[in-house]
This record gives sequence, C-alpha cells and structure tokens, in this order.
Amino acid sequence: MDAYIGIDVACKKDKYCPISICVKKDGILIPLQLANERAQSPKGLGNIATLSEVNNLAYAAAIKKYILAICKSHQLNPVCIAIDSPLQPRAEHLKRRRAELELDKRKISCYTTPSKADFDNIIVKANNHIASGGKANKLPHSMQIFMLAGFAIANALKDEAPCIEIYPHATVKLLDVAGKHKTKDDQAYIQLQALSKFTGWPSTQCEWDQVPYICKGPTHDKVDAYSAAWIASLAQSDRLALGEPEASDAIWLPILERLVVHTVLQKFKPTAEIMPTKRNKKTPSETNIGEHTKLCPACHAHMFKRWPFGWDAHAAHKCTGVDGVNIEARKRIYKERFL
Repeated sequence: MDAYIGIDVACKKDKYCPISICVKKDGILIPLQLANERAQSPKGLGNIATLSEVNNLAYAAAIKKYILAICKSHQLNPVCIAIDSPLQPRAEHLKRRRAELELDKRKISCYTTPSKADFDNIIVKANNHIASGGKANKLPHSMQIFMLAGFAIANALKDEAPCIEIYPHATVKLLDVAGKHKTKDDQAYIQLQALSKFTGWPSTQCEWDQVPYICKGPTHDKVDAYSAAWIASLAQSDRLALGEPEASDAIWLPILERLVVHTVLQKFKPTAEIMPTKRNKKTPSETNIGEHTKLCPACHAHMFKRWPFGWDAHAAHKCTGVDGVNIEARKRIYKERFL
C-alpha cells in the first residue's frame, strides 16, 4: 500500500519530530496512529546542536530510519514526502527565494531562507554568541536555524521518495482558517475540520478521538504534519507550485477547485486530549488492558475499540493485511509485526 508522509521539522531540544504517515482508502486519507507505536520519531537536539552539520546528518539519518521502519512494519511504500522546510539554501544570486516572492504577492508572511554563505555567517555568529556566554534562548537567527536540519532531512530522504516543500501557514490561509495563531484556543481543531472536507478524515467522533495519536506532540504539530501528508498525497496536477520546482525552489499548495469535497458531519474535537505518557511500570494484571481505540496497523480498515483486545481473532480470520490461510501462522505473523 502507498504511503504519504508529512514532516513538520522540529529542532526543539527533546521534542519528538512530528511526522504523519498516511494511507488512502476509498479516497480517504487515513493517518497511522504513530503515537501508539513502540518506535517513536527522533527528538530534536536544540538550536545550538543544530548548528553542527554532523548533528544534522545524524538527526536526518535517525528520521529516515524511523520512517523506513514504520513503513516496513506496515508494509507501506513511500510515494511522496512533504517537508515543512526549505529543501536547500537560497541561491546566492537571489535576495529572496522565488517561492517566497510568490508568497509575498499573496501577502503570506514567511522568513527569508538564507543562502549557503549567509548560513556560514549565521553559524559563526551563533557560536560566538554561545562562546561569549550568551543564552541559548537569545540565539541570533533562531527562527532560521531549523532549516539546517530541514536541508539534511530532505537530502537523506530524497532517494526513498520525491520530497516536496510545503508551508502549513500558506495552506490554512488558502483554506481561510488562519484567523488565529494555531496554538490559540481550538484553532488547531478548526484547521483540521477545514482539512477534513478534502481528506475525508476525521469525519466521525470515533475518528476525532484518534487525533491525539497521529504522532507525539501538541495538537497543532499533529495537524501540521497531517496537512503536509495531505499535500504529499495529491496528484501533481492537483498541486500548485509557488516558485520554480526544477530549481528545488517551490512551495506546493493544493488546487482546491480540482479536489473532491467530502461530506463531513458537524464540527468535532476529541472527547479528551489525552496523550500516551510515561508511566510507572505496570503490574502483571494491567499489562494487557486495552486503553484506547486503534485502527488496525495491518489492514487499516478494522477499528479496535480497546486495543489490543480481539487482535487474535481479527488476525486469524478477517485481517486483509496478513497473508495466508493457516490461522496460527496468520496470528504469529500479526503478533511479530504489530504487538
């Protein structure tokens, strides 16, 4: 099955990199519930560490390893990867990238992407700041340093699937739901509701209750990563390139008038914004207690009401994500891959 991947590049120290991996089923873009997986995306190293190319290469390699491991365990084939970051520095002869100039025309604000020479100066300036006793939270050019990690991630993944640049703020501007900052009030849910009209997900209360499990992190990061995966899932004819794709200087937006509009019910939000947290060691009697709903990680069609209860019967008889007719073999394969 094809996979569409969205990466909301994050470098904050000890923050999981928000990554959404989605599949399409009957035209609906369904995100895997990656927060429930044993393997989790790598954590950011912080802006100071991101000044180091060695650190960025290691971070990018860890993200690649994570994505490939998830895709392998779910038998998925990466088709397109959308990254919320420039894919490379600005060309030296340009004062501003062509993609950024197109955003300017649409009155969509964004930070200027530095050139390679600019970044060399930024790294020296930042290192001098730290060496002189400056605080990490006062690091100069802090809102551009994350791009160094983005360059490394794009370079690490480009051989696995085509990588495109997206900009979630531009997407929500297009959807006309950028009235508030994404971290304020229920704005992340408002943006997801607007997305759902084109992705078809979430459309029921059960699906809204799965939103906290798209990946680790704040809700707005989950929505940004899912938004990126949505654009990755679109045919190129259904995407608009702001800039010059042939020069890797383009930000992609959906062409809404070409897309199917799904019928979604009234506005929902998760009944409880509860994320899996680090707990004390469970007692033996608690070990197998199902704690939440979960979409089957093999067939992406069956919804477990209390995962992992019922996995064995589902794997033995109904799951289309496991091959074979031998019941015990099917259960063994399912257990090895997903439990």
